[in-house]
Amino acid sequence: MKTASKFFRMTFLVLSVVFLNGCSSDDDGDETTANIEGVWQLGRMYGTATYTGMNANLDGDSEGTMEFNSDGTYDSNIISGYLDVTIPSLNYTETTTIDPINDSGTYNYNATTDDLVIDGETSKVVVLNANFMKIKTLINDSGVTGELFTEYHR
Repeated sequence: MKTASKFFRMTFLVLSVVFLNGCSSDDDGDETTANIEGVWQLGRMYGTATYTGMNANLDGDSEGTMEFNSDGTYDSNIISGYLDVTIPSLNYTETTTIDPINDSGTYNYNATTDDLVIDGETSKVVVLNANFMKIKTLINDSGVTGELFTEYHR
């Protein structure tokens, strides 16, 4: 159980950093056909991670907004959220809350490659249409690897 707690702490630390890279997704197809600029409502987060050979499932939800401005800056307002980390091999699940935070910084979105760089961290825009955005962020930090998807809606 101590290993599971260490895994959870490392995963949550990584996800706390990458959380801002998340955006929304709908079942409107895997296309990037819209402009990223504007206000997006935070939504579901999910993915997988591995730490010291243990696989974990990540699932959560968040409330707040992310605004991408035309000048290459963003403003993020996380009101609340949670993340469940489940390690099936240990029959272990832990839920943590995501604290409210207001943040701002810079971003660059390359519509040709679908790369989204937020404060120097690169993610991939998987879906972007008029009402939905889904971003995939690779996790590779402190022995934790995996991927996190974050969904946003307008």
